[in-house]
Amino acid sequence: MKLVVGLGNPGERYAETRHNVGFQVVEQLAVRAGINLKKKGHQSFYGTGQLAGQEVTLLLPQTF
Repeated sequence: MKLVVGLGNPGERYAETRHNVGFQVVEQLAVRAGINLKKKGHQSFYGTGQLAGQEVTLLLPQTF
């Protein structure tokens, strides 16, 4: 299993800023792999699935 963490700042204030490039990359990976990032836990949103033949967890931390 691989873990991919998209670093960024939570909240609408930072949604489309350079501070959230990590969030944007993980969100695009999730779309391409069909992984839903709706699970809540570990102070983050996350989802699990297959990406490039590997089991992966994609994670978006919701803390600063």
